[in-house]
Amino acid sequence: MGLLAVLPVLSAHGQTNVRSQDYFRDVTALAEVLGKAHAVRVVCNGRNDQYWRSYMLRLLELEAPYQGGLRRSMVNGFNAGFSWGSSLHTVCDGDAANAEKAYASEGRDLSARLVQANIPGASALPPR
Repeated sequence: MGLLAVLPVLSAHGQTNVRSQDYFRDVTALAEVLGKAHAVRVVCNGRNDQYWRSYMLRLLELEAPYQGGLRRSMVNGFNAGFSWGSSLHTVCDGDAANAEKAYASEGRDLSARLVQANIPGASALPPR
């Protein structure tokens, strides 16, 4: 999910970082997808697998480092995704593995949309 390395470029170059409603919707949706993917990893690999949660922590660090509405929405989205994913994927099987791949793909698409919409001159993420 290349978004994590690219989105903060706006503020790093001193450009105004005015966020649209689409941004809030997409970044919250990305947090939710990360929660769903994390739920699958926990079912398949145990609670010590923090792969997707670490992406979420990095996303929070970059996009909502301080307490406030955006951070709260992102955390709530991640937790809702985790809860939903945990209830849907109760065993590690082929369906769970396919679901994680689908969540990763959805997250990549959301990341690409966020980058293209919020970083002037940014190109699309490299192909998978």
